[in-house]
Amino acid sequence: MQRLAFILIPGFSAMAFFAALEPLRIANRLSGTELYRWTIHTPDGGDALASNRMQLRTDGQLGDAIDGLIVCAGFDPLAAKRPALLGQVRRLWRAGCQVGAIDTGAFILAEAGILGRETITLHWEAAEEFRRRYPRIPVSTELYERHARLFTCAGGTAAMDMMLDAIAHSHGLALATAVSDQLIHDAIRPASAPQRAPLAEQASHAGPVVQRLIAAMERQLGQGGGIEAILQGEGISRRQAERLFQARLGMTPGRFLRELRMRHAIGLMRSARLPVYEAALAAGFSSQSVFSRCCRQHFGQSPRELLAGPGLPPL
Repeated sequence: MQRLAFILIPGFSAMAFFAALEPLRIANRLSGTELYRWTIHTPDGGDALASNRMQLRTDGQLGDAIDGLIVCAGFDPLAAKRPALLGQVRRLWRAGCQVGAIDTGAFILAEAGILGRETITLHWEAAEEFRRRYPRIPVSTELYERHARLFTCAGGTAAMDMMLDAIAHSHGLALATAVSDQLIHDAIRPASAPQRAPLAEQASHAGPVVQRLIAAMERQLGQGGGIEAILQGEGISRRQAERLFQARLGMTPGRFLRELRMRHAIGLMRSARLPVYEAALAAGFSSQSVFSRCCRQHFGQSPRELLAGPGLPPL
């Protein structure tokens, strides 16, 4: 039996926490034995308050008789950066305990001084701030990172994939797959799966003006129309927009909008099973023929050929 302790930092992500916890509970139930036992703690020993205002009762003070420590945080991971907490993390690490972090919990591990040459990951939104604070700690964009005694994940549903992967390593792929099926999780994503879609990843580093334009594009995605109306609504000239998009993203605003619509239409065909015509209109294309032409230019195939194949390629 593996004994785990979760430390929930005030404002922690409830989704990420339960995504990590539920696979363990289901693994116990399906195996018919207690493979995992866990306790829940906070830095001050009180109740845990999540970012969605959900409040959880905890198990009091954290002891030393555990095999793994997992720090789960949210928007403000350093809100509980107290000497007692950092000392506890250091003590358990030196005692040989496995230590992990979910979402932005890696900030606490860094402050405790237990991170070094091993690569970690965390939520993409906090990655730049982490690199700025701790420039010597290698950071990846993976869903999760697992080393001999250190594990980190990006939060959200990535916590589920990390725990399913851990179950597979400890108790076999058959059990991990059965747990995944119970969670209606169609596949255990590998650690190397991207946290964000490629376009969104590029845009996150493109500067405030470009990000504002992209946000406007996303709001008006299904309304049709070209880039001119969006630029006019945001009070940005075409010349300025093209200069910024070319410099930051290597493409024109019009092309970026077209690729956003492509991604949205293909997503609708994947998830909602919309016919090609409906997906095209819902994504803001003026007609099915325009959408089909874009598919041929981008993929070398028509939408129907893409749907008939083994899977839709990434944008």
